[in-house]
Amino acid sequence: MKIAVITGASSGLGTFFLEEVAKKYPELEEVWIIAEKGMEKMEELSAAHKDVRVRPLLLDLSKESSFEELDELYRKEEADIRLLANNAGVETVSSFAETPLQKLELMVHVNVRGVMMMDRISIPYMKEGSAIVHTSSIYSFAPVPGDAVYAASKAFVRYLSIALHHELKKKGIKVLSLNPGSMKTALDRSDIRKGFSMPYLEMKEVAKQALEFVEKGKASLTLHPYYKAFAAFYKTLPASVSAKILGRKYL
Repeated sequence: MKIAVITGASSGLGTFFLEEVAKKYPELEEVWIIAEKGMEKMEELSAAHKDVRVRPLLLDLSKESSFEELDELYRKEEADIRLLANNAGVETVSSFAETPLQKLELMVHVNVRGVMMMDRISIPYMKEGSAIVHTSSIYSFAPVPGDAVYAASKAFVRYLSIALHHELKKKGIKVLSLNPGSMKTALDRSDIRKGFSMPYLEMKEVAKQALEFVEKGKASLTLHPYYKAFAAFYKTLPASVSAKILGRKYL
């Protein structure tokens, strides 16, 4: 069965990935959308797409059992994964020492282990022409005091993505690191920035360009001149200098 798989699909960028995937991949038999909660919303999204069958899956990507369940479903349906939008992520913005341990662990479980596990169980069901889009972040380019674990987790995603881009190239599997800036999603915390604002990106355009770029075989995508300059600037600085500058946003 030819499928696309989208995580973090009940809201935000995930819903726009579904919209663009349904248009761009008419050959798909199903699109599997995964979220930890929001089944009612996913069922609404499924009903809204008459051009492709959408299968909502309620899976918590912080739990090992979810990957076992998904892997068994892949096997049972003889999945031929044409696209994985590895998009799920969580964020808690506060100083490290003041953040509840459970929230720190959740960011690591979902943003790091969850992304890795989705790749690991999905790649065996991919073949030449398949593609993976990882949703990283503009914060993957520098350490961010006040958002330390989230930024570190997204750096993991970006580096994993770039490594897999080269590792899987010989199999004909394309891998893209998507590094967006501010978007109007559930993760947006622009309200707590201290006199610091960044331009918002249109999620529809982010999803559309991500699919276009991964099809072209690109390794990385950062949109908007502001964020391109942000990435270029912070990549040139020592990490300690970047942290000092970015720490003024929250501390």
